[in-house]
Amino acid sequence: MRADVVIVGGGPAGCFAGEALAKEGFDVVIAEEHGEVGNPSCCTGIIGISGLRELGIKPGRWALGKLRRAIFYPPSNKPIELTRGRVEALVVDRVAFDRDLARRAVDAGATLLPKSRCVDLKLGREPRVKLKGINEVEFKARLVVGADGSASTIARKAGLLKVARYLKCAQMETFAELRSDTVELYFGNSLAPGFFAWLTPAGEFCRAGLGTCRGGALRKLRSFVEAHPVASRKIKQGKMLTFSTGLIPEPLSRKICTDRVMLVGDAAGHVKPLTGGGIYIGLSCARLAVEAAAAALDGEPTVKTLRAYERAVARKFGREFELEIRARRIFERIPDGGLNSIFGLLAMEDVREFVLKHADFDHHSKLIQAFIGEGPKLLRSLGLKRVLKYLHYLKP
Repeated sequence: MRADVVIVGGGPAGCFAGEALAKEGFDVVIAEEHGEVGNPSCCTGIIGISGLRELGIKPGRWALGKLRRAIFYPPSNKPIELTRGRVEALVVDRVAFDRDLARRAVDAGATLLPKSRCVDLKLGREPRVKLKGINEVEFKARLVVGADGSASTIARKAGLLKVARYLKCAQMETFAELRSDTVELYFGNSLAPGFFAWLTPAGEFCRAGLGTCRGGALRKLRSFVEAHPVASRKIKQGKMLTFSTGLIPEPLSRKICTDRVMLVGDAAGHVKPLTGGGIYIGLSCARLAVEAAAAALDGEPTVKTLRAYERAVARKFGREFELEIRARRIFERIPDGGLNSIFGLLAMEDVREFVLKHADFDHHSKLIQAFIGEGPKLLRSLGLKRVLKYLHYLKP
């Protein structure tokens, strides 16, 4: 069988790209290994309002709630609240959200094949994608797009993986006593080394999750929900509804294109390094991939023509990725006492106002750059010279 474009993976990035390419008039096939689009998913499902607006996606029935504030719990468990008094993000039903994008792709003319797992990719002038499911079928394509997640088969078969770094994460849906407009984030080196745990309201449910760069995420999540001195009191024990595990890839840990192959979404490592969020960046980069692919398919989609995608991503998010990765490396090395000191700064009105002025939900580098440029002066004026060493590490 033949198609202009075979997209492996029916998640948000794959379906978003599939819709756009189908609208360009290409014959598009989307292969999804699971029988149900959007399920399973290990995702908090938080999308910034500004990001949705930029992508041209209007909130639908998949929007479960609106977030106006965040409460941070450092290792000391002294809560620190940040809010600008406005809606910053939506919490979404990932199954419904993913299905909506899949429906839009099909309506645009793409063919969706559920229960079709990619088991092999043969490269060449006409790449061949072998799918196994209800039936075994092989597609010849002019272009293959890997949208098959952080452990992408396409990335591996195409030789695009470099030294891959991952965070391990686990999440459960349960019931908890939370404000409907507030996400809670918990930090500590024994709790979630190198990352954090979260409680996110999702309609009538709560998503409790955790990421870690060391140790097992599942074991740490169980400890968090059962024994954390603050979170465990909010969670209704024994009321787990769903459970999932996953990997969060690190950006720049893989190439994103080669001859007749492109990667999008988690497969490309397109996530926010500081929070692991991938919906906005994944869809934004998928749009850039479509622009490069449509131009390349007018001729031969070789690595030379597809590199326009790499350049476009570097222009839009290159600095973002580099600064956030650098900040993550520093964060991974800070002991609990240092975390308490840093979060304690947010209790100071001048620092809190600085953060709220420069923070951007979808572009964390704006705050990092502001701290690099203006932070030293602010911290010295507050007599907080001991924290300057962390800012020094952020500089190139």
